[in-house]
Amino acid sequence: MNVKILTFGAATQDVFLTGKALHARRDVRTRDYVEQFPLGAKIDVEGIHFDTGGGATNAAVTFTRQGLQAEYIGKIGHDPAGAEVLRVLRREGVVTEHVAYDSKRATGYSTILLAPGGERTVLVHRGASHELGSKDVAIRTLEADWFYITSLAGNFDLLGKLLKHANNRGIQVAIDPGGAELAQPKKLRALLPLITVLKANAQELGGLFGGDSLSDTIRRADGVCPYVVGTNGAAGSYAAVAGKLYQAGAYQKVKVVDRLGAGDAFGSGFVSALAKGLGVEDALTLASANATSVVAQIGAKTGILKTSRIKRMKLKISNLEGK
Repeated sequence: MNVKILTFGAATQDVFLTGKALHARRDVRTRDYVEQFPLGAKIDVEGIHFDTGGGATNAAVTFTRQGLQAEYIGKIGHDPAGAEVLRVLRREGVVTEHVAYDSKRATGYSTILLAPGGERTVLVHRGASHELGSKDVAIRTLEADWFYITSLAGNFDLLGKLLKHANNRGIQVAIDPGGAELAQPKKLRALLPLITVLKANAQELGGLFGGDSLSDTIRRADGVCPYVVGTNGAAGSYAAVAGKLYQAGAYQKVKVVDRLGAGDAFGSGFVSALAKGLGVEDALTLASANATSVVAQIGAKTGILKTSRIKRMKLKISNLEGK
């Protein structure tokens, strides 16, 4: 398929550590689950798994495995981690021609302490991945059918220029904002009329639009852009599209091994379907199936689907009139 999607955002090398010592404990004061280790201790782990991550690279791999053309645009260092990021992307058929290099900083690096059940603690060195700026991207030369924008480290100058270029060229835009963009909600909300798809999780959307539940939040956000999509882990997802509210559950029950990358898989699966000309029901189905496949394996890319031949989910659909 000749649809071309450019992805923007972070790239990292990831190392996953697994073992009995990494099980979560409930904090007696907050009642939250935590991982605690004595300072100075040496802790044995039984498993180690190497992969690459970063929302923009994960999304790019979904697009190529779905038969679309994809190019990754981000920033890495001149180091082995950066070389591995490029090797994996090129193996997957992702174009890396416009990747920028940072001469001073290392490629982003994450160590994931993976507990049984898929929950994890992530130690992140963001490095070069948070330094992508307008000067690193020849924006005026970019041509595509879609932009898929993930975290830009709060760089609204770059985000604004990408959106302006996209709107001038008729390029559709999907955004899965990072924490630094979500921390400036007024600036982000002001740009939403320039966006086709807004995807975020329940907590993130709640910070932008309020609401007592994801359903309530999606109703409040209806109309800010053509597609507002929210996820809530195993509880499923909602989408507000053209005056209708779509509710999807989990695609299928699987043993959750690693939740890292589930959101990226969902968002890129949703956009893959739209880019192929499919409707919102097929988009929610592919998104949910892609995320379900990813959480069943270790690593953000390992489980990304290589087929779109999947059974459509049953969805609940209601009108948003009157909200």
